[in-house]
Amino acid sequence: MLARWMPNVFVNPGDPISAEYVGYFDHRKKMEDIGAGAVGRVATRNSVKDLLLGVGRAGGCEPLHLFPSAVLTVNRGPSPDFKAAHGIRQWWRPDLALECRTHLYY
Repeated sequence: MLARWMPNVFVNPGDPISAEYVGYFDHRKKMEDIGAGAVGRVATRNSVKDLLLGVGRAGGCEPLHLFPSAVLTVNRGPSPDFKAAHGIRQWWRPDLALECRTHLYY
């Protein structure tokens, strides 16, 4: 069952492609913290960008970038540019500043 699958996601906030994962899971946590977890589960199924682009409508695409749960590892170290923030070499550095959290929303 796909809903029980929990990927390990490695992201860098300086990478606009992967930064959406940080915001997505931060928002889900905030909704749970204020007691609005049920609303958060519905509200975070699609991003505002996806809603504007027609995701979920007939002919639209599925929001494949959203996972119900994940182990999110965030590189909080500095990144000089997009190429460094998006590249794989950042994960090989010995001086990484990592933040790792498990987000469970089944």
